[in-house]
Parts: sequence; C-alpha cells; structure tokens
Amino acid sequence: MKSKKIIQGAVIVVILMLVIAVYIIKNSGFSDMSGMQETIDGAAASLQSGRTPLEIENFTPDMLTESEKPMIIVMGEEWCQPCLRMLPDLTELHRTVDDIEIRYLDLEANQAAFDYFPIRVTPTIAVFEPAGEPFTPPEDSEIDYILYTYRDTGEHALTIHEGMLTREQLETMIEDLRK
Repeated sequence: MKSKKIIQGAVIVVILMLVIAVYIIKNSGFSDMSGMQETIDGAAASLQSGRTPLEIENFTPDMLTESEKPMIIVMGEEWCQPCLRMLPDLTELHRTVDDIEIRYLDLEANQAAFDYFPIRVTPTIAVFEPAGEPFTPPEDSEIDYILYTYRDTGEHALTIHEGMLTREQLETMIEDLRK
C-alpha cells in the first residue's frame, strides 16, 4: 500500500517536471528548435571568425603570397580514397591549429592548380612558409619531402609530399613547420 502511494507521487512529480520543461522551452523562444540551431550556428561561426575555410574555392598562386602564416595545402580529388580518409583529420587540425593554415584543394574544381604544382599523385601536399616562401624541412624529419628547384637558377622553388599522411604524420609535418 505504501509503495503504491510512493509510485503515484513519483509519477505526479515527473509529470509536473515535464510540464515545467515544456513551459520553459515554449517561452524561451526555442519552441520550434530553429532558434536554438541558429544560436548554435552563430556560436560556431564566431569561434571560426577570422579563419580561412578549410576548402579552397578558387585557387590562385596569389593566395600563397598573401598568407601571413605557414601553410599546408592538401590537394586531392573526390574519388581519391586516401584523400577522403585524410579529410576528418584535416578538418580537426584546421579547427584546432591556429598558427598554421591548413587547407584542402579539390583539384577537380581548381584546374589552375595543375599549372602551378607538380601533381603526379593524389593526395599531394604542398608546404609553405609565410608569404608563400618554400618550406625547407629539418634534416631529421620523419616525413619524406620532395624539394623542387628552378631549372635555370637552382633556387628552392617548392616543397611537397606525395601520398597520404596519417594524423600522426600530419602532426609531425606541423611540428616541422614550427621549427
């Protein structure tokens, strides 16, 4: 008998809590949840303000010289499985690394990249110092970089890596850039 009254009392309390929760939600301006989504989207946008987007829309070589930070550009194509496997790590690193620009260049949408970069495989990863200067990797790096030079002067022109990198290897590349 006593346990039946306890259960009835608990049911009444739960119902009252639900009614109060519905009242609060309706009167907070979030009754259709679109307002809440707008608030979440706005907060996410403000956290990303001042950041360049991960994906490069319209590639031009000027993008490289205009950058005030070191830059890693991963070039791939939507059918490229290694490129797709790298995207979650690139997205996370783009979001969390502030001192280096991490970008993704879809080669199918940016044919001009073929005129600038020596792309033999996808992904191809280009690495730059600020203002588009070619990156000179440390001698003890665990990453296999390829250094290109100008044919006529022999001057260092470009540093790339060909092929997929794991999250750990991407972090190593970031550390190489910070040295």
